[in-house]
Amino acid sequence: NTMTAMNPSRQMVGGVESRRVSPGLGGLSTQEGRGASLAVAASHLYTARMLHPDRLGARLRPWAIVLVVALCFILYELIQVPFYNRGPWWIAVGIGLSAGLGVFVPLFTLTRSLGIPFRAQFQLERPALGASLAVAGATLSLIPALEIITAAMARRYPPDPSYLSFVEQLRPDSWSAWVGVVLALAVAVPFAEELIFRGVLQRLLLRHGHPVVAVLLVAVLFGAVHPLYSIPGVTLLGVFFGVLALLLGNLTYPIIAHAVWNLANMVVLKQSTGELDQLLDSPFTHASLLWFVLSAALFAFFSRLWLHARV
Repeated sequence: NTMTAMNPSRQMVGGVESRRVSPGLGGLSTQEGRGASLAVAASHLYTARMLHPDRLGARLRPWAIVLVVALCFILYELIQVPFYNRGPWWIAVGIGLSAGLGVFVPLFTLTRSLGIPFRAQFQLERPALGASLAVAGATLSLIPALEIITAAMARRYPPDPSYLSFVEQLRPDSWSAWVGVVLALAVAVPFAEELIFRGVLQRLLLRHGHPVVAVLLVAVLFGAVHPLYSIPGVTLLGVFFGVLALLLGNLTYPIIAHAVWNLANMVVLKQSTGELDQLLDSPFTHASLLWFVLSAALFAFFSRLWLHARV
């Protein structure tokens, strides 16, 4: 390959040695070199998803996998119900139990019964520090843009009062409640939902269709299980999570991004009163165009970092 022969640097991608091109070499302008370097990095990272074959998809028919996912999600939702309206600590306990008993235990049991290593099947690898920080930065940079979209949707489709009441109940009122809510929203929820959406559904669709279609379709499904006013923002967030899983070949990165997003929302939740007016009056809705541009610029900056990071 002519591109990789030009002053290559060694890089490990998911355990496989690859080459990364230095920009601006071989007669390319600096801008062209950077573009080519990004393209090559993305191409190398894309191959990472092939390092762990989808053995579950090879052993089970697609309809059986969809049925498993549906049952897991139903359990995930139902187990939480008895813990509603009992305060933040008990809600957190319900979320933790639903993630463990509704998602992790069934999927772990299924893969084990089929002789499939759980971590390999779901691409759960140790993340690199640099890539993790870049992913966290890219996630935080999306907050202004997605907050603006969500506030606009909330004006048109106001959330149900019962949902606002639930948000108010979830707000921690003690240090023990804070610990429980953090573990629930930043550990249990990201782990369970990424296993279902990016770990199972996206990998299933990747076996039977184009990667872009797989990422978009799963992102739409991810958005659809959230409140109506938040669907566009959550769908875009789901696209980001899907791209991370696709290019980095490691489900840990979308889990990290999901956790960072939920933690950021917990900061907002701490100040929340459960009132619709507060949801509509996001600080980012003022000078929204400026915030959009800043959000896009920061997202592009951090995305370049995780694309080039050693993963």
